[in-house]
Amino acid sequence: MKIIKNRRIVTGAIGVLVISVIIIAWGLYAKPVHAALVDYSNMVEVAPDVYIEPDLPEDSQVELMDYVDHAQKKVAAVFGKRSSSPYLIVALSSKKLDKYAENPVGQTYYLPWNNYIVVGPDGLNENVISHEFTHAELRERLHNRNAVPVWFDEGLASMVDGRMPDSAAVWEQVTNSGLEPVDYELLDSHEAFRYGTSEALTNYNLSCYEVTRWFTIAGQDGLLRLIDALNQGEDFAEQYSRIEHAQP
Repeated sequence: MKIIKNRRIVTGAIGVLVISVIIIAWGLYAKPVHAALVDYSNMVEVAPDVYIEPDLPEDSQVELMDYVDHAQKKVAAVFGKRSSSPYLIVALSSKKLDKYAENPVGQTYYLPWNNYIVVGPDGLNENVISHEFTHAELRERLHNRNAVPVWFDEGLASMVDGRMPDSAAVWEQVTNSGLEPVDYELLDSHEAFRYGTSEALTNYNLSCYEVTRWFTIAGQDGLLRLIDALNQGEDFAEQYSRIEHAQP
């Protein structure tokens, strides 16, 4: 009887532990879970993998699909074609935004089976959507998503989205016209690009400048060769430099 009682105590303790873990996980990851379960929400799928609130006006829907179309074309122009198919969730009301994202621009959740892009009222434009589509595309093509440094990932997305027209001027100012080079290893963290900080804006500009400079030389072929090399286990810094200097 004592053994049975002890087993019940252990089973009960395990049950409490499991429930506690679920509650904690839900508190920490509620938003990405909601995004992953968007198929089972009252959000309306207006195009493959594009979800909106049910009361979004028709003219806003048309505008959204125009943004999506242009963003897809911008990504395809850099990669040759699109291989990724991320979910795009448009959350404009405060209620939906609070359910799916952390800020009014939006949020992207990189889950093992797919990427879930949430766009808020401040992110409902071609630039933000193309930025997030670029992240999704690069991750889709890489076997190891951590094979590229954060600055390259953000710089490529910023180059595609077109919101950094002054990146060269920022680079000139920060580096004293190249006399004090940027240590890009310091920008290999998501903290360096944390939303809402002045440092993040500078870092986006610096990364955009560098990747744009490199892509101007290497082109689409160089980008695809870099991705292939990384998928074969090659070192990013070595291949990044080799591809640039191999160009005529």
